[in-house]
Amino acid sequence: MEDSWVGKAVSIQCSDKLGVFQGTIKDANSSQITIVRAFRNGVPLRKQDAEVTLSAADIIKLELIPTYNAQSTLNTTVINKPTPIKQPNFGAARESALSNKMSNMKLSNGQRKSPTSDVKTPKQSTSKSPSSNVTKFFGNMIPSKVEAKMAASSSHQETNRNAVSKPIDIANGGRSVPVPINNTPLKQEKKKARREQRFNRNQTFGTPVDDPTMEVEFDFEGNLALFDKRAVWDEIEARQKPDLLRGAASAQKKRYRHDENVLVSEPTQYRQIETMFQSSHDYVTDEGLIIPAIPLSLRSKIQQLAEDHGLTWKRQCDMLARGTAEMAISLLGGARRLTPNNQHQWPTVVIISDKPHNAKVSEVGAATGRQLASHGLKVMFHIKGQEICEKEASELDLFRATGNSVVWSVNDLPSSDLVILSVNSNNLSPSIKKWIVENSRAPVLAIDPPPNGVTEASIKFSILPVLPLNNISASCGKLYLCNIGIPDKFFRDAGIKYKSPFGHKFVIPIHMKD
Repeated sequence: MEDSWVGKAVSIQCSDKLGVFQGTIKDANSSQITIVRAFRNGVPLRKQDAEVTLSAADIIKLELIPTYNAQSTLNTTVINKPTPIKQPNFGAARESALSNKMSNMKLSNGQRKSPTSDVKTPKQSTSKSPSSNVTKFFGNMIPSKVEAKMAASSSHQETNRNAVSKPIDIANGGRSVPVPINNTPLKQEKKKARREQRFNRNQTFGTPVDDPTMEVEFDFEGNLALFDKRAVWDEIEARQKPDLLRGAASAQKKRYRHDENVLVSEPTQYRQIETMFQSSHDYVTDEGLIIPAIPLSLRSKIQQLAEDHGLTWKRQCDMLARGTAEMAISLLGGARRLTPNNQHQWPTVVIISDKPHNAKVSEVGAATGRQLASHGLKVMFHIKGQEICEKEASELDLFRATGNSVVWSVNDLPSSDLVILSVNSNNLSPSIKKWIVENSRAPVLAIDPPPNGVTEASIKFSILPVLPLNNISASCGKLYLCNIGIPDKFFRDAGIKYKSPFGHKFVIPIHMKD
């Protein structure tokens, strides 16, 4: 493009995404063109001195616009209110000129000029429409909509100029003098206030839809991070308090909430149980306390020491049965299921022991059944063959007193919601194994099972007294530790530094430490 084209008005049609641009050419070459005083789709750009550079690849059609300006310059002129283009108000200047003419007419002696001839002077001085000033600046690049609005406002203002009242001047022989009544100071102030209000509203809510700033998201987190609320409050309080009050406030003790400790707590000791014996592995509670595993002989020694001092086996058995019953009720649904309104879904529990009734494991099973029956559950207790049971045990008699049944054959066992194994051997009879497999939908809870588990019995939960044993396999399922009330003295006598990990519970879950 020739250099002589610089300064020419041009209309550039681009793709649908860019639209149509109009402006004055500032620079041009074979690859791109730069324009100033740009319009986009008939609307002036918000930044008047902006330069728009368009690539040749984006240009579809380019037309030079004939200009009526005698002089063309590239000096950018900033217009305070480019959108919308408003007609300047020359009413104040016209009013002052008119008042001067009228005063001159009254002060002259016998040489009075016609008022109509005097009014012509300001009219002629302002006969050049303000729209011509805008047209001189923008040339013919102003869209038709803007030109139409300017023409309408000009004609409206001319009408206001002519619409003046003509009061009779008595001193002038009854001649009428046109005096404007629409441009009083009060009305001028109201018009100015309305213009300012309209301008402020446009500044706030007049952002175009295609404005690129509309797509930028406000960074709330970043701006919030810049505000130090605590520092601001400290500064405000420091300004509002006298020096004496500042010193007193700094000397005040810290106020604690109801859930804060006033005393400084000591560091938590997670290993509260220590033993001189070698442990295969350690366990941890939900609170992080470490529970060591001990040999079976050491656990038997602790229980024997307690029994020698009055904590008999029956009392230990009753405590273990109580913990087992508490855990069984929790597994059956607890308060959600054991309600008077749920009698049609009342659970059934089966307790299996493969030893005679007078064995310790059978006594624990019978005591557990008695505890569950005292909560209203239906319990079936299976023990080894009837022919061996010549000597009745007290726990079995107590269980029978609950009104629940003792069965000798596996075939008499009903389907149940929970199976409790009270065994100390890892091998069960084939009939018991078969029944457990057929009733596999019910979870199995084992009371102190062998460390290597029970063959062909999928144990889901195991409850252990005192402390866990060494080498407990994963076939025992999830492990729970039961508090049977053995005093700390008997742990110390057995060579264990002991502090109870149970807290507010009788049964706590334990997990193998990584």
